[in-house]
Amino acid sequence: KYPAANVLAGTWDWKEAYKWGHAIGDEGQALGIQGWYAPGCNVHRSPLGGRNFEYFSEDAFMCGVFVAYTVKGCTENGVYAYMKHFAGNDTDEGRNGQFKWMTEQSLREIWAKPGEIATKVGGANAMMASVDRVGATRVTGSYALLETVLRGEWGFKGMAITDQASVTAMYYQDMISGLYAGTDIWLNSNSQLWPLASVNETIGGLTN
Repeated sequence: KYPAANVLAGTWDWKEAYKWGHAIGDEGQALGIQGWYAPGCNVHRSPLGGRNFEYFSEDAFMCGVFVAYTVKGCTENGVYAYMKHFAGNDTDEGRNGQFKWMTEQSLREIWAKPGEIATKVGGANAMMASVDRVGATRVTGSYALLETVLRGEWGFKGMAITDQASVTAMYYQDMISGLYAGTDIWLNSNSQLWPLASVNETIGGLTN
Protein backbone atom coordinates (compact mmCIF):
# COMPACT_ATOMS: atom_id res chain seq x y z
CA LYS A 1 0.00 0.00 0.00
CA TYR A 2 1.13 3.54 -0.75
CA PRO A 3 0.45 6.82 1.06
CA ALA A 4 -1.73 9.52 -0.44
CA ALA A 5 0.19 12.09 -2.46
CA ASN A 6 -0.24 14.87 0.11
CA VAL A 7 1.11 12.58 2.84
CA LEU A 8 4.11 11.75 0.68
CA ALA A 9 4.73 15.46 0.10
CA GLY A 10 4.70 15.92 3.86
CA THR A 11 8.08 14.19 3.96
CA TRP A 12 9.61 17.09 1.96
CA ASP A 13 11.80 14.45 0.35
CA TRP A 14 11.72 14.18 -3.46
CA LYS A 15 13.66 10.91 -3.23
CA GLU A 16 10.60 9.28 -1.67
CA ALA A 17 8.57 10.38 -4.68
CA TYR A 18 11.14 8.79 -6.97
CA LYS A 19 10.94 5.53 -5.00
CA TRP A 20 7.16 5.58 -5.20
CA GLY A 21 7.20 6.04 -8.95
CA HIS A 22 9.80 3.32 -9.33
CA ALA A 23 7.70 0.92 -7.25
CA ILE A 24 4.67 1.62 -9.44
CA GLY A 25 6.84 0.76 -12.42
CA ASP A 26 7.75 -2.55 -10.78
CA GLU A 27 4.07 -3.37 -10.30
CA GLY A 28 3.23 -2.34 -13.84
CA GLN A 29 5.87 -4.64 -15.27
CA ALA A 30 4.75 -7.53 -13.06
CA LEU A 31 1.11 -7.09 -14.12
CA GLY A 32 1.77 -6.31 -17.77
CA ILE A 33 0.42 -2.76 -17.47
CA GLN A 34 2.02 -0.07 -19.64
CA GLY A 35 0.40 3.08 -18.26
CA TRP A 36 -0.53 4.63 -14.92
CA TYR A 37 -3.10 7.46 -14.71
CA ALA A 38 -1.07 9.42 -12.20
CA PRO A 39 0.56 11.27 -10.54
CA GLY A 40 -1.63 14.28 -9.85
CA CYS A 41 -0.18 17.55 -11.13
CA ASN A 42 -2.87 19.89 -9.82
CA VAL A 43 -2.58 22.04 -6.71
CA HIS A 44 -4.68 22.39 -3.59
CA ARG A 45 -6.62 25.61 -4.13
CA SER A 46 -9.56 24.73 -1.90
CA PRO A 47 -10.05 22.36 1.05
CA LEU A 48 -13.17 21.17 -0.78
CA GLY A 49 -11.19 19.97 -3.80
CA GLY A 50 -12.43 16.53 -4.81
CA ARG A 51 -8.98 15.12 -5.55
CA ASN A 52 -6.81 16.76 -2.91
CA PHE A 53 -5.57 13.36 -1.80
CA GLU A 54 -4.20 12.82 -5.33
CA TYR A 55 -2.39 16.16 -5.47
CA PHE A 56 0.78 16.85 -3.54
CA SER A 57 0.58 20.41 -2.30
CA GLU A 58 -0.93 23.88 -2.37
CA ASP A 59 2.45 25.12 -3.53
CA ALA A 60 2.93 24.79 -7.28
CA PHE A 61 6.72 24.46 -7.11
CA MET A 62 6.66 21.76 -4.45
CA CYS A 63 3.93 19.93 -6.32
CA GLY A 64 5.98 20.12 -9.51
CA VAL A 65 9.09 18.67 -7.90
CA PHE A 66 7.19 15.70 -6.46
CA VAL A 67 5.35 15.09 -9.72
CA ALA A 68 8.62 15.27 -11.64
CA TYR A 69 10.43 12.67 -9.56
CA THR A 70 7.42 10.38 -9.35
CA VAL A 71 7.20 10.47 -13.14
CA LYS A 72 10.95 9.97 -13.45
CA GLY A 73 10.94 6.89 -11.25
CA CYS A 74 7.98 5.35 -13.03
CA THR A 75 9.07 5.99 -16.62
CA GLU A 76 12.65 4.90 -15.96
CA ASN A 77 11.13 1.62 -14.84
CA GLY A 78 9.21 1.12 -18.07
CA VAL A 79 5.70 2.43 -17.34
CA TYR A 80 4.10 5.58 -18.75
CA ALA A 81 3.00 8.01 -16.02
CA TYR A 82 0.09 10.15 -17.23
CA MET A 83 0.39 13.24 -15.06
CA LYS A 84 -3.09 14.64 -14.49
CA HIS A 85 -5.25 16.63 -14.77
CA PHE A 86 -3.62 19.26 -16.95
CA ALA A 87 -4.68 21.96 -16.23
CA GLY A 88 -7.00 23.71 -13.80
CA ASN A 89 -8.93 20.77 -12.34
CA ASP A 90 -9.66 21.68 -8.75
CA THR A 91 -13.12 20.20 -8.18
CA ASP A 92 -15.03 17.05 -9.06
CA GLU A 93 -18.49 18.52 -8.56
CA GLY A 94 -19.89 19.43 -11.97
CA ARG A 95 -16.41 19.53 -13.49
CA ASN A 96 -17.31 18.33 -17.00
CA GLY A 97 -16.84 21.39 -19.16
CA GLN A 98 -16.62 23.70 -16.15
CA PHE A 99 -15.34 27.18 -16.94
CA LYS A 100 -12.18 28.19 -15.05
CA TRP A 101 -11.38 31.88 -15.35
CA MET A 102 -7.79 32.89 -14.68
CA THR A 103 -5.13 35.20 -15.98
CA GLU A 104 -2.27 33.86 -18.07
CA GLN A 105 0.10 34.73 -15.23
CA SER A 106 -1.85 32.69 -12.66
CA LEU A 107 -2.16 29.82 -15.15
CA ARG A 108 1.59 29.74 -15.69
CA GLU A 109 2.62 30.35 -12.06
CA ILE A 110 0.05 28.11 -10.35
CA TRP A 111 -2.12 25.79 -12.43
CA ALA A 112 0.38 24.78 -15.10
CA LYS A 113 3.63 25.04 -13.14
CA PRO A 114 3.66 21.43 -11.85
CA GLY A 115 3.27 20.12 -15.40
CA GLU A 116 6.09 22.35 -16.57
CA ILE A 117 8.47 21.09 -13.91
CA ALA A 118 7.42 17.49 -14.53
CA THR A 119 8.20 17.90 -18.22
CA LYS A 120 11.50 19.77 -17.89
CA VAL A 121 12.89 17.97 -14.83
CA GLY A 122 11.08 14.64 -14.81
CA GLY A 123 11.03 14.03 -18.55
CA ALA A 124 7.27 13.48 -18.57
CA ASN A 125 6.12 11.87 -21.80
CA ALA A 126 2.44 11.26 -21.03
CA MET A 127 -0.32 13.46 -19.65
CA MET A 128 -4.06 13.44 -19.11
CA ALA A 129 -5.91 16.61 -20.03
CA SER A 130 -8.68 17.80 -17.75
CA VAL A 131 -12.33 17.94 -18.75
CA ASP A 132 -12.45 21.58 -17.70
CA ARG A 133 -12.34 24.72 -19.77
CA VAL A 134 -9.69 27.39 -19.30
CA GLY A 135 -11.71 30.47 -20.03
CA ALA A 136 -14.17 29.37 -22.71
CA THR A 137 -11.86 26.83 -24.36
CA ARG A 138 -11.91 23.15 -23.48
CA VAL A 139 -8.48 21.97 -22.42
CA THR A 140 -8.61 18.99 -24.80
CA GLY A 141 -9.35 21.44 -27.62
CA SER A 142 -6.83 24.09 -26.63
CA TYR A 143 -4.01 24.44 -29.17
CA ALA A 144 -2.52 27.14 -26.94
CA LEU A 145 -2.13 24.74 -24.00
CA LEU A 146 -1.33 21.45 -25.69
CA GLU A 147 0.79 22.63 -28.59
CA THR A 148 2.06 26.17 -28.00
CA VAL A 149 2.90 25.74 -24.31
CA LEU A 150 3.20 22.01 -23.55
CA ARG A 151 4.96 20.82 -26.69
CA GLY A 152 6.36 24.09 -28.02
CA GLU A 153 7.66 26.00 -24.99
CA TRP A 154 8.29 23.08 -22.64
CA GLY A 155 9.49 20.54 -25.19
CA PHE A 156 7.04 17.80 -24.20
CA LYS A 157 7.46 14.79 -26.49
CA GLY A 158 4.74 12.34 -25.73
CA MET A 159 1.04 11.58 -25.74
CA ALA A 160 -1.93 13.49 -24.41
CA ILE A 161 -5.01 11.51 -23.41
CA THR A 162 -8.42 12.82 -22.43
CA ASP A 163 -9.95 12.20 -19.06
CA GLN A 164 -12.90 9.80 -19.10
CA ALA A 165 -14.65 10.51 -22.40
CA SER A 166 -17.90 8.68 -21.88
CA VAL A 167 -21.52 9.47 -21.03
CA THR A 168 -21.90 13.26 -20.58
CA ALA A 169 -18.14 13.83 -20.70
CA MET A 170 -18.07 12.84 -24.37
CA TYR A 171 -19.64 16.18 -25.22
CA TYR A 172 -16.61 17.97 -23.75
CA GLN A 173 -14.09 15.89 -25.66
CA ASP A 174 -14.87 16.83 -29.27
CA MET A 175 -12.65 14.84 -31.64
CA ILE A 176 -12.09 17.30 -34.46
CA SER A 177 -10.91 20.24 -32.33
CA GLY A 178 -9.13 17.81 -30.00
CA LEU A 179 -7.03 16.26 -32.76
CA TYR A 180 -6.19 19.71 -34.11
CA ALA A 181 -5.17 20.89 -30.66
CA GLY A 182 -2.86 17.95 -29.95
CA THR A 183 -5.00 15.42 -28.08
CA ASP A 184 -3.81 11.93 -29.11
CA ILE A 185 -6.06 9.42 -27.34
CA TRP A 186 -9.67 9.39 -26.09
CA LEU A 187 -10.11 7.53 -22.80
CA ASN A 188 -13.30 5.51 -23.10
CA SER A 189 -14.36 2.46 -21.12
CA ASN A 190 -17.59 1.91 -23.08
CA SER A 191 -17.00 0.11 -26.38
CA GLN A 192 -20.53 0.93 -27.53
CA LEU A 193 -20.19 4.67 -27.05
CA TRP A 194 -18.05 5.71 -30.00
CA PRO A 195 -19.40 4.11 -33.17
CA LEU A 196 -18.92 6.43 -36.13
CA ALA A 197 -22.60 7.40 -36.21
CA SER A 198 -22.45 8.58 -32.61
CA VAL A 199 -19.29 10.56 -33.27
CA ASN A 200 -20.90 12.23 -36.28
CA GLU A 201 -23.93 13.13 -34.25
CA THR A 202 -21.82 14.48 -31.41
CA ILE A 203 -19.75 16.80 -33.56
CA GLY A 204 -22.46 17.75 -36.02
CA GLY A 205 -21.50 15.36 -38.80
CA LEU A 206 -18.22 17.10 -39.51
CA THR A 207 -16.42 13.83 -40.19
CA ASN A 208 -18.42 13.19 -43.38
